Amino acid sequence: MMPRIGLLFLTALLVQCGNPEKTREAHPETIPAQLQETDDFHGSNCMYHAARITDMGDRRPSSPGYRKQLDYLKGELFKHGWECEEQAFEAPTPQGQTQFVNLRARYGKNPDFKTPVRGLLTCHIDTKTGIPDFTGANDGASAAAAILETARILSRDPARAGQLELVFFDGEESFSPHIDNDDGLYGSKFYAASLPRPLPEWMVNLDMVGRQGKKIRIPAMTPQSMYRVYSRAIRELGYSPAEWGVSAYGIMDDHVPFMELGMDTLNLIDDFQDGNWWHTSRDNMEILGADSFKSTGEMTLHILRQLLPAPPST
Repeated sequence: MMPRIGLLFLTALLVQCGNPEKTREAHPETIPAQLQETDDFHGSNCMYHAARITDMGDRRPSSPGYRKQLDYLKGELFKHGWECEEQAFEAPTPQGQTQFVNLRARYGKNPDFKTPVRGLLTCHIDTKTGIPDFTGANDGASAAAAILETARILSRDPARAGQLELVFFDGEESFSPHIDNDDGLYGSKFYAASLPRPLPEWMVNLDMVGRQGKKIRIPAMTPQSMYRVYSRAIRELGYSPAEWGVSAYGIMDDHVPFMELGMDTLNLIDDFQDGNWWHTSRDNMEILGADSFKSTGEMTLHILRQLLPAPPST
């Protein structure tokens, strides 16, 4: 088992509370009027999904906006052959017993959600409470949008899609100002605890992946096996290490409950200290970009194709 990581996470959280840099000027992009059926990952499709989701407003657990979001995700996934199952549960929070709902998706008709899968592709879809005019465009909507577009592409590759489960977590955000071991990660903790054996081999989590000028920084404690997959994707896609790098710290995010189970995890997360948008009203559609989404999608698909090699043809 890995050593206790609470102190490292606390250090990371203290660093995150430092004075942020001034936000770079964002260039608002036109939101497409409709989705495009292309053969490749289309960043504008992510912009479309993110706009629809942020229009739902507050998406904290048990809110009307959260329910609208669940219905939207289920409808879009169904269009491309993915079937969904809601995972409802209650957990104690600083606000008392709170109802949460994770969303699971598998490819194909009438999938058996009790059958183990090889890997997980996940994100969180709740928004932080207590922030005026907060739409969570990057912190919440962007990863969901990227996974919807990834699911569209994967539907054309059933052999890989059938080995994967998509999971949209509720309750990643804490109710107090900052996540700690007791407040936050409610959905991923519950899901990880309920996993049937044998466990999936790995999980890839996306969080805040659509910002213009993003700086993805995987956690310092990423397993070497996943670091090699990540590094290979950067090299073969010709991406800049300035955009795709490694944090000097551990990061408390939805990958942690799975890491504690001994699974290989990879957490693709934007450097939320870069600028002054994180957990403010400035986290809106104006900071997102189609090109940024496209690089996220290409990276995600390259990683999944390494982790889910296609079976030999017969």
